[in-house]
Amino acid sequence: MFRRVKELFGGKEAPAVQEIRLDEIPGLLSDYEKEWGEEARLATSASRQKIMETRDHLLIAIQQLSGSDRAAAFHPKLEKITQNSLPQFQKALLTALNRDLPEDADAFYQACAESLKGCVKGLAGPGRYLRNVFPEEMKEIRVMIDEFGTEINALTQMVAEWRKKREIGTLLCEAYTQSRDMKIALENLSREIPVIRAEIADLDRTIEESRNEKEKCARQLAEDHDLLDAVKEAARLEDALRETERELHAVLSTLTHVLRKGEKITHRADAERLARQLKQVIVHVTEKEIPPGEEVVREVASVLPVISTMIGSGEIQLKNQEERTLFSTPDHIPGTLSRLIGEREQARKEAGKMKDLLAAHPVKVRLVKVEDDLKHIQAEQREKDMRVKDLEQKRKDLEAGLPGRYRQMEAHLSVILGRKIRISGD
Repeated sequence: MFRRVKELFGGKEAPAVQEIRLDEIPGLLSDYEKEWGEEARLATSASRQKIMETRDHLLIAIQQLSGSDRAAAFHPKLEKITQNSLPQFQKALLTALNRDLPEDADAFYQACAESLKGCVKGLAGPGRYLRNVFPEEMKEIRVMIDEFGTEINALTQMVAEWRKKREIGTLLCEAYTQSRDMKIALENLSREIPVIRAEIADLDRTIEESRNEKEKCARQLAEDHDLLDAVKEAARLEDALRETERELHAVLSTLTHVLRKGEKITHRADAERLARQLKQVIVHVTEKEIPPGEEVVREVASVLPVISTMIGSGEIQLKNQEERTLFSTPDHIPGTLSRLIGEREQARKEAGKMKDLLAAHPVKVRLVKVEDDLKHIQAEQREKDMRVKDLEQKRKDLEAGLPGRYRQMEAHLSVILGRKIRISGD
């Protein structure tokens, strides 16, 4: 690896386009960072020495201000200002100059810049009141601060170049990490997609077997004459049940319509007790599940005399043939209801019994299970199909995005190594 790095960073003449492998990039990046770090350290060593010496001289000069002889013949008011400004000036510059100066070139430059900023601020602030009091000393301090600044300015261009190199290294590292993660994701997808496709193929075979089993059950049911007779009988019983329910519904509908007329009349006549009784009967006969026959018949029979009286007096007008037919013999209404409710219950029992008998047939049970299993398998197949489509799209997106990451890395490497670079082996 050392020979490889040496070959890439210099040495013998390199080809116009040089190839490197993706897995070489981390090592190259590490060596690159070490190289420019050492370059920065060497480049700043001379400036560091001058800056450190200037700082030490400044610290001594600032600390000695307190013991310096002050200029003669200045106004007493200025003396008072000096007494206040000198400690502030010393504190400001000592704080700025005592800042820690790291070994790292970039961090060293930033720390020096902050120190210089503090010195200039102190010079322009409380230091301006000390110029006439300590003219020589302040001039010397100002000169040293200028020298401090000159050395820092000399580093500015170099620091800008180092930061650019560091930025390129960071961008290269990010592009490499993204490329590596994308390649790992593609490898995982290349393993995962075939597995799911194989599962879908297994489900296809299972679905075909289930459909064949379903057809087999259907043929067996079609060839079972006893079962066919039972199916016909079940259909007949269902028809009978529907007819009985239709007839019962028609009678109840007609009866309810007339009872509502009677309820409105009782409200107008302030016969609230009778109105509540009629309302209760109406509610019972219009419920989704009609109460037992005896209870309905008893409630209807209890209000029929009142309704018959209202019809006889003309208070209730029978408007259609169904109402006139039903109330032509009001005494027969309870018996009709009792008969129809009983017939309906009997038809329900017979139809339900036949339905249960058919459902318990072994072939029928098998058919229901096969159909239920088929639904679940088809749902699972659809889910896996969608999963494969999502993964294929993800793979397509990764494959489309990966070349761009490689181009980014090649561009950064070309800048770092100073020659055209191409990533090979993929």
